[in-house]
Order: sequence, then C-alpha cells, then structure tokens
Amino acid sequence: MESTNRLSAIQTLLVIQRWIGHLKWENEEDDGVLNWLKRIYPFVLHPPLTFTYIALMWYEAITSSDFEEASQVLYMSITELALVTKLLNIWYRRHEAANLIHELQHDPAFNLRNSEEIKFWQQNQRDFKRIFYWYIGGSLFVAAMGYISVFFQEDYELPFGYYVPFEWRTRERYFYAWGYNVVAMTLCCLSNILLDTLGCYFMFHIASLFRLLGMRLEALKNAAEEKARPELRRIFQLHSKVRRLTRECEVLVSPYVLSQVVFSAFIICFSAYRLVHMGFKQRPGLFVTTVQFVAVMIVQIFLPCYYGNELTFHANALTNSVFGTNWLEYSVGTRKLLNCYMEFLKRPVKVRAGVFFEIRLPIFVKTINNAYSFFALLLKISK
Repeated sequence: MESTNRLSAIQTLLVIQRWIGHLKWENEEDDGVLNWLKRIYPFVLHPPLTFTYIALMWYEAITSSDFEEASQVLYMSITELALVTKLLNIWYRRHEAANLIHELQHDPAFNLRNSEEIKFWQQNQRDFKRIFYWYIGGSLFVAAMGYISVFFQEDYELPFGYYVPFEWRTRERYFYAWGYNVVAMTLCCLSNILLDTLGCYFMFHIASLFRLLGMRLEALKNAAEEKARPELRRIFQLHSKVRRLTRECEVLVSPYVLSQVVFSAFIICFSAYRLVHMGFKQRPGLFVTTVQFVAVMIVQIFLPCYYGNELTFHANALTNSVFGTNWLEYSVGTRKLLNCYMEFLKRPVKVRAGVFFEIRLPIFVKTINNAYSFFALLLKISK
C-alpha cells in the first residue's frame, strides 16, 4: 500500500536546488544540447556570483587597515567559506546525492504498507516542512533586512561589505555595488540554507525509517509465530538497507557539518564582536540585522546536530522494540533469530563528521562554548 509522496517535505526545494545548480537534472547524462547546458549550468551561474563575491569579501577583509574594520567583513566571509565547502561537496558527490534521493523516493523496499504508516509518514513530513520553511523564511528575511537597513544610514554603506573595484560612495554608482551585493548574497544565502536543509533531510528521513522499523516490530506484539517469522525476516532485510543508507548519508553530510561546526564558533564570535563595537544608537538597522544573523547561525548549527541525534536515538531504540514483540511465545528457532538480530543491533549506528566527532547535540553545546571562549579572548586582546 503506497499512496503518499515519500519526499513531500522537500519536493519543491529539490526543484529549486536544480535551478540554482546544486543537484543533477533528470536525464542530464543523455546526449543533446539541452542536457549539455544542464551539465555546465552550475559552473556558469556560481563563479561570477558566489565565488567572485566570496573572493571580494576576503580581499576586503585582508586589506582592511585594522582588525576592527576587518571584523565587519570577517563574520560573513567565514560564513561563505563554509558555503564553498558545501558547494564543492555536493558537486563532487552529485551522482551519489541523486542516487540516494532516487532510492528514498522509488525503492519498493520502503513502501508504506497500511494507513497507520502513511499517517505517521505524512505527519512527519509536515513537521519537517514546517520547521524548515520557517528556517528558510527567517534566513531570507534577515538578508532582506540587511539590504533595506542601509537606506536608513546617513552615509553610503553596503548591506554586506566586500571589495568594490571602483568608487561606489556616490549617488550615481552606489546602486551598481548595492545591486551586485543583493544578487550575489541572495544566491549565497539561498544556497547555504537549501544545502543545510538537504543534509538535515537525509538524516531526518533515515531516522524516520528507523522509527518505521520500530513500529513494525511493535506491531508483532499479538501476532502468531507463523505470521511473525516471515515478517521478522523482512524487517531484518529492511534494517540492513537502512544501515547502508546511513553510511551513504554520512558520506554526503559529513564534510558540510564538519565545516559548519568548525567555522560557526568563529562566525558567532566575530558577529558578537561586531555588535559590541557597533552599538545600537549609531547603526540601529545593521545592529538588529546582525542580532538576527547570530540567531539564524545558532539555529543553523543546532538543526544538523538535532537530526543526527534523532537518527542515532531511533536506531538504538530498536532494541526496546524487539522486546515489544511476542517473543516469549515463539519457538526456540525464532528466538535464536531474534537473538542474532539483537547482536546485530549492538553495533551502534552513528553519523560522524569526518573522523572527529559524532553529529549529535553535545557538539552543538561545545560549539557555543567555543564561540564564547573565542569572543572573550578577542575582547581581552582588543583591550
């Protein structure tokens, strides 16, 4: 029984990601001019906007006359450095990402079999969609606030600083610099948050599959052994598939989470340092925008840690689900089968960022602590 879109939470976002050059188009590998254009499209779109803009931001930071001036650009430059890692990772593994998406969507092994499972899946997808649409909307709102707030300043200022190779602080030329800033930053912002969403969704989807396995095990509570034994074999086979998907997911999300965690402590640190030296009275618009930016950054670190934690938690919870079956009434052979499965469950399911740490909530807490430590050190040095 299958009457629901398994990827309904991100179906629209997948289309957008193809249009902004993250994911493969369908039939992209076929011959023809149109398919050739699809293959080169990402490398036409991002170099003049994303990569050039990030390079200009770093040039501005490096050539700044003092550290305080550099800090006004560094907080965003480091953010975009994490984006470069995400883009290169998804391009390098675009075939693996496309295969994983196709398998999650179309593999009959993951078909939902009854109305209870469909209801569970649809509710889960709606919850994820709601969370991430708020996250995406909030991030774009912060960017829009930055674009607009500069018009309330007395002097000419750019929403997000970068090196401009001409004198832009005039009425005639300001909007050239401002327009490029808006277009490039919008693409960067959209790329960043959509790649975050994709990585979190992979972990969320696999966590949901582990929950589905738990539901099917617990549904055997009152089942006779003749019905339970073939169902247990199907569950064991499905579990093996889900563990393989977990490893594939780790390959895709590991580099992006690692870069996000490593850079986030510095991003929050420089953002807080910028707020201290900016002051609300001098630049109220930019001050509020920076506060919102810090809030979005904290959410950006929290979400992958949360979904990685959920994946590990629900995978390990299957041990309790096994005891929810009617195992006391089974024959010795079926009990041995369950015992083998329990031994299999002793191998922990983890999603790691590189070889350094597990993607779980303790990493979020540690990152926030590191950001505060760097901030305190920076304030001490600046005095």
